Amino acid sequence: MIYLMYNVCAVVALATLIMALITRGLYKGRNNRLFLFFCVVLFLAGLFDIGSEYMDHFAGVRPGLTPIRYFLNLAYYLLHNLMAPLYFLYIASIMGIWHKLRSGGPLIYLWIVPYNIDIILLLINVANHKMFYYDQNLEFHHGSWFLMLYVVAIFYMFFEIGVLIHYRRLLRGALFWLLLLFLPLNGIAVFVQYFIPALRIEIFATTIMCMGLAILVHRPEDMVDEVMNMQSYKAFLSAVHRDYTSSAPINYLMIRVNNYRLLRRSLGMNNYTELIRAIATRINQISASVSPMFETYYLEQGSFVVSGAAHMFDHILNAGHAINSYVSHPIALHHMEVMLETAICLVRCPEDIDTEDGLLNFEGTYNTKIPRSDRVVCVSQLLKDSDFRIRSDMDTIISRAIEKHKFQMYYQPIYSVEKGRFATAEALIRLIDEEYGFVSPGIFIPAAEDSGAIHDIGDYVIDEVCRFIGSLNFEELGLDYIEINLSAAQCIENDLYERIRESMDRYGVRPDQVNLEITETAADYDPEVTDRNINKLSADGIRFSLDDYGTGYSNITRVVQLPLDIVKLDKSLVDDMDIPSMWAVICNTVRMLKRMNKKILVEGVEDKRALNKFIDIGCDYIQGFYFSKPLPAKDYLEFVRERNAQTAGSE
Repeated sequence: MIYLMYNVCAVVALATLIMALITRGLYKGRNNRLFLFFCVVLFLAGLFDIGSEYMDHFAGVRPGLTPIRYFLNLAYYLLHNLMAPLYFLYIASIMGIWHKLRSGGPLIYLWIVPYNIDIILLLINVANHKMFYYDQNLEFHHGSWFLMLYVVAIFYMFFEIGVLIHYRRLLRGALFWLLLLFLPLNGIAVFVQYFIPALRIEIFATTIMCMGLAILVHRPEDMVDEVMNMQSYKAFLSAVHRDYTSSAPINYLMIRVNNYRLLRRSLGMNNYTELIRAIATRINQISASVSPMFETYYLEQGSFVVSGAAHMFDHILNAGHAINSYVSHPIALHHMEVMLETAICLVRCPEDIDTEDGLLNFEGTYNTKIPRSDRVVCVSQLLKDSDFRIRSDMDTIISRAIEKHKFQMYYQPIYSVEKGRFATAEALIRLIDEEYGFVSPGIFIPAAEDSGAIHDIGDYVIDEVCRFIGSLNFEELGLDYIEINLSAAQCIENDLYERIRESMDRYGVRPDQVNLEITETAADYDPEVTDRNINKLSADGIRFSLDDYGTGYSNITRVVQLPLDIVKLDKSLVDDMDIPSMWAVICNTVRMLKRMNKKILVEGVEDKRALNKFIDIGCDYIQGFYFSKPLPAKDYLEFVRERNAQTAGSE
């Protein structure tokens, strides 16, 4: 029975491996499906080999079983020789050169022709018995053409070794050597079995290599999100790297649940996970119904990706429409109906985004770059829109601006009601890019906060404004101070005090000439660090303003706790001043803040009626387009000299 022992062990091991792959979800994605199919073919080949050997040794003397014996041997040879071309498909998929097979080049012929020769020779064996036959004593023999099977097998081995070496740059680390060693080791097993036919080790040797691939390549803990039944973020990174390295054209359908944080807080973690799993299940169902070749990924934090080959653009767009229709309606969850806020876009790579890093950066931020829409947004159409191109290229724009000093400081005059002149200004940063021209702060500031460049921009603003202040004669111009905005990221810098004092000392700026603006969001981001920085700077005589008061959740306790001199009412309050109930809120807010000994500045005043209304209720400072838009430093100085001179003359 020794001639069956290796095959039996191989079949048992393969059955265990196949069950493990299926139960652990390792059939998602083309690589996994091909590997699973390879294992199934190998398993069937092992069964047929066991059956044929058993029949040859124990039932050879029974003529009625000859057709069964013939079928078992024929099936074994067809399946066994199918493994070589299947292995090529497997390594082609891993390397990302699948698209080269579709292009109709020489690879497709080198892959398909040899196995077709095997099929033809085995099928016509019924007539000519040149591959194998049974003699008069019903004993099995190899025919004169049987060596062709080995010739084809050797061809595939060297062909696949050549392909692996040629595309070696597409494989990372030990993966190249693992895939390469598979071939000569199996070649040795074939060689041994050819000279020692009773030692059936071909299937066994291939099984051992499959176990190695399963352990080292198809790791479910890394490549599959078992909760969502999708491929993982790590698998997505690997696929993107493979596709860009091999220049494979791919479509990526990106789906993001924008309100996932709110859902996680309001639903609780268990219900949230159940909701996301339901969405993942539906995305899998829709993708599979459109094309079984689509691959689905869950990237965590409410983000999904469906990928498909370039020629399937219309199909993946249809899948996007179906998914969009699903997420646009309330989703039933127990006794609740949950509404999602989603962003869905379709990217063609490399046409739309030509680098791997560019695609990964886009995936992380596309919901902030594409316009809000109730449909699937195609990036190829958005590329014609200048705002989208700016948002997509923002990291490069900011880096270029920092490197080439493309930032400029503008100053918006602020009118002092008590002094009857323009006593201060708010410093505002502007970006003039050499390629895109003027870039709105509403675009580049959030991008800088996301990338971390806000720290460099903040240092530039502080240094540039201090230089501006130090170059002026404030008393002569009638100026008291300049307001500088601090971002939330700056407020929690451990060395914020040292940075600001260093710039002030460098240009001889007094503490009373600087007013630092913070927002409620910044003040509450990390209260302990923020309070320490504010109190330390305030102790030096630097004043603080609270910006954008009236937006978000205004916290009176924080207004009382912080050493604030000025509270700035947001423009949204000015816009709503004609609503009686809102005007009552504004008036009461001003009275309350005045009782707290806070100065009040109103932003966004654009006409004389608004100016008079806010002056009448006791506001101290007025800022807005009624007086002036933000101006370059030179124009601002001319404005202050001219307008303050007029005010002095009228007195």
